[in-house]
Amino acid sequence: MITITSIITGITSLFFLLSGLRTYVSWRKQKNLLLKFFTIFLIFFGIQQMFFALGTGPFSGDPLISNWLWAIAHIFMFIAISYFIRFPIRLRFPHLEETIFKLAIFFSIIGIMIIFYSIPEVEPYLLENGIYNWKVPPLAGATIGIFTTISLLFSFGIFVAEGRKVQDKPLKIRSWLIALGILVFLIGGPMHNFITTPFLNFLADFLLIAGSLLMLTGVYWSLPSRE
Repeated sequence: MITITSIITGITSLFFLLSGLRTYVSWRKQKNLLLKFFTIFLIFFGIQQMFFALGTGPFSGDPLISNWLWAIAHIFMFIAISYFIRFPIRLRFPHLEETIFKLAIFFSIIGIMIIFYSIPEVEPYLLENGIYNWKVPPLAGATIGIFTTISLLFSFGIFVAEGRKVQDKPLKIRSWLIALGILVFLIGGPMHNFITTPFLNFLADFLLIAGSLLMLTGVYWSLPSRE
């Protein structure tokens, strides 16, 4: 079965995967850590969206498989966010990069365990307008929400601070573009928990794409000269 949600999410997945491929090619040429972190973020987030598309479309008729696909998708989300935050930390607190990255991975492992433990309690549902979603247990929802919100707000704060501090105009624009992209992305993510119409589904995914485009523009605006 194909649903509105699976179509929109599939398109979103394709965007992130193609964007990740683009930054991967650039990274292979320049070996820039910023490009490396964004490549991992984009590709793994694209894979997450792909599993969502599968769970809300071809396998939506089987609740158990759909729930497993929902859980597997979050493995890639945790990895994507863990690598994403490495750049702002490296930018502001380079001596803490490895420590915070390890803490993020540790939290991710705990979060993934909670999510897989919650699979029997997840309730997938399909609305008459073609919107497919999952009702998630509070603990699993809180685990996802806390990790993504803290990580992205922390990154947002660092890029805003950098944008205000640096005098070099290209670097200032880069910081503000990435900060704005994070903010838009952060709005689009949680919206998926409240989707009830095709328009809201489109809007939530559009914000994810728009936020990522802003971040990508910032990345390519003025790449740092040293890693």
